[in-house]
Amino acid sequence: MNYLETVQELETALNVKTILVAVDLSPRSERTVAYAVSIARQFGASLKVIHVYVPPSAVEFGSEDMYRLLDEGRHDAERRLTNLTNQIRARYPNCQSLFTSGDPAEQIARAAAVMRADLIVVGRHQHTLLGHFFKLDQAPKIVHRAACPVLVWEDDDN
Repeated sequence: MNYLETVQELETALNVKTILVAVDLSPRSERTVAYAVSIARQFGASLKVIHVYVPPSAVEFGSEDMYRLLDEGRHDAERRLTNLTNQIRARYPNCQSLFTSGDPAEQIARAAAVMRADLIVVGRHQHTLLGHFFKLDQAPKIVHRAACPVLVWEDDDN
């Protein structure tokens, strides 16, 4: 392969039109999104913000109160995602949100494939015994399942 072919391949590889940024709605999410916005600006890409709601699994279903609490938790997460997306749109209008539920890595990889994302940006959780035990860090799973490049971003607090 000659130099000109290499340059053409690089131009093709760097054609980022759609960025999917995965958020868990923790305080770190805002910093992860800010980083994704800076990348989107550089490429003039659209930004899609996804949150995957994971319903509590160790809950006895059956009582009406429990269903109400689960529903409230889901609605609260949707509201927080909407608020975050509105904050982003104030700085970067080419932004949309996607709320889904299920396995985070699976849903993020699926959404990226459906929207033909060119890049997924995810934040990385701190390495702690508790985080490892509860499998909070979804980044390795997303990298494994996604069909497009995944940028795993660690901010200064990690």
